[in-house]
Amino acid sequence: MNIGIFSECYLPTLNGVVVSIETFREELEKRGHKIYVFTPKTKGFKDKDPDHVFRFPSFTWPGEENYPIALPTAAAKVIKKAKELKLDIIHSQHLFTMGRLGMRVAHELNIPMVYTYHTLIAEYTHYVPIFNLAAKQILKNISRDFCNDCDQVITPSPSMARILKTYGVTKPIEAIPTGIHIEEMEHHFPDKVIRAKWDIPENRKILLYLSRIAKEKNIDFLFKAFKKILANRLKKHRLADVHLLMVGGGPELNFYEDLAKKMGINDYVSFTDMMQKKNANKFYGAADLFVFPSITETQGIVVTEAMAAGIPVVAVNKMGPSDLVRNGHDGYLTDLNINDFAGKIESLLDNPEKRKEMGKNAKESAKEFSSLSCAIKLEKLYEKNIEKLKNSHSSK
Repeated sequence: MNIGIFSECYLPTLNGVVVSIETFREELEKRGHKIYVFTPKTKGFKDKDPDHVFRFPSFTWPGEENYPIALPTAAAKVIKKAKELKLDIIHSQHLFTMGRLGMRVAHELNIPMVYTYHTLIAEYTHYVPIFNLAAKQILKNISRDFCNDCDQVITPSPSMARILKTYGVTKPIEAIPTGIHIEEMEHHFPDKVIRAKWDIPENRKILLYLSRIAKEKNIDFLFKAFKKILANRLKKHRLADVHLLMVGGGPELNFYEDLAKKMGINDYVSFTDMMQKKNANKFYGAADLFVFPSITETQGIVVTEAMAAGIPVVAVNKMGPSDLVRNGHDGYLTDLNINDFAGKIESLLDNPEKRKEMGKNAKESAKEFSSLSCAIKLEKLYEKNIEKLKNSHSSK
């Protein structure tokens, strides 16, 4: 198949959408398919494979250089290029500028239009606080209408599929998570290296958070739970034997560094800032527990990666993580309650045997989310939609 990917973001930007595109691209190309990415230009960046990446003029907002926005371009040229490439299917990753361009190409070429709803965008209206409630409903309506103009909708998790149905989406929805490279999770930084670089004493067990440092990740909740854990450890042991390692960068990094100081937990919290994905992956196996407070994750790739590295997860029982973690078997799912979240973390800190058992179970559970198995599911879905459209033409 010749597959056209239309995305608002791509390399060198690194986020969940780009990780998804790259993971599926690598596996599908190994299986003989050709992937062509249509995306905005990023100033100063050159693609390693320019014959398969088509960039569009773009602009950026101040402070958001890694998130260029595509400018309106001549659709006729894009349609001509798509015909030259003999695209069999369009797979959009967003519903705005590039997504709508992809939709037009699919309709003009009369080929299937597939769309992955990666992000619960209605939950990001805190970035535009004015008319918050109205903005949420508008985004839900935009999401519904765009999905219903597609042939096939994909979500990273069953939870997301259920939410889209409440929006009024009636087109077929398939849950296919972004797969992970299991083998990459088996290599990690030596414990001594991490402790030396971020000044973590040897007696402290490491709680790992690995994701964007942003409001929607519910980090305030994590800090409150961690402060409670510290207080409990000091009462029990007269020594706080735990450390929170925050791996990642984001728009709120400085805010949360200041918040840690204000809360008096900064001596027990370290921030690494942005990391290349391959380096970030090396933190998993060096941690004792993975802690994930987010309640807006459509999948939670980092949760699966942590499990593949053999460390148990404590996550809030909302959205994507609830589809990944088997409560009490390979980790814990908690209520959105500080006492519950902190309590589950402490129970594992105090029970190394249980922690080891859950880590072993987590590694086994993660196998079903390998990049190859997920790519095969996507491949079959592409083929199904191409065949379905062909049959609809022949029956007319």
